[in-house]
Amino acid sequence: MARPYRPVRELEAHLERGELQFALALARALAVERERPLDLAVTIRFLPLIAAERPEDFDVWALRWLERWCGELRRRASIDDAVDVAQGLAEIPIDPERALAVIEAICASHRGRLSEP
Repeated sequence: MARPYRPVRELEAHLERGELQFALALARALAVERERPLDLAVTIRFLPLIAAERPEDFDVWALRWLERWCGELRRRASIDDAVDVAQGLAEIPIDPERALAVIEAICASHRGRLSEP
């Protein structure tokens, strides 16, 4: 019996293995196929790889993620939340695990209000 193809799981596996190019290609294909952007919980996982492999692009990617986060939360997030998320994003190149944990904690306080799984 064949297992069903789960492209998001494959994308997550590429991210876990640090395979940025494969993850980017699959993410583009998924976004086109679904006709919507990937969930924020998935896209933030690109940032540590971008910081490591394309540091000159990191600010653009991080700011795009922050802009989308603010847009999806609209009036439900405070400026304090946005500051904390921005500080977490800025810390990704230095300590990705800690930074992502901080951002996840803030996102968890808004769970159900984002397009996260």
